[in-house]
Amino acid sequence: MKYKILFLMFLIVLFTVFVSQNTSIIPINILFWKVELSTIVVISISFLIGMILGFVIISLFSAPKKEETTVEN
Repeated sequence: MKYKILFLMFLIVLFTVFVSQNTSIIPINILFWKVELSTIVVISISFLIGMILGFVIISLFSAPKKEETTVEN
């Protein structure tokens, strides 16, 4: 459990450094709209959407633990 927390903290620090180095404004084309956003916002939104989708997919495909039933004769 401790290793998972350390790994998560490492990923958060790595993400923060990556995002802080990408501060330019970029144009985003969404269907018929053109929006100019900071790269920080685009990366952060993409990261959050990915995290949410990951949790949803894991929760959908993880089977609930079944209780063991014992047969008594």
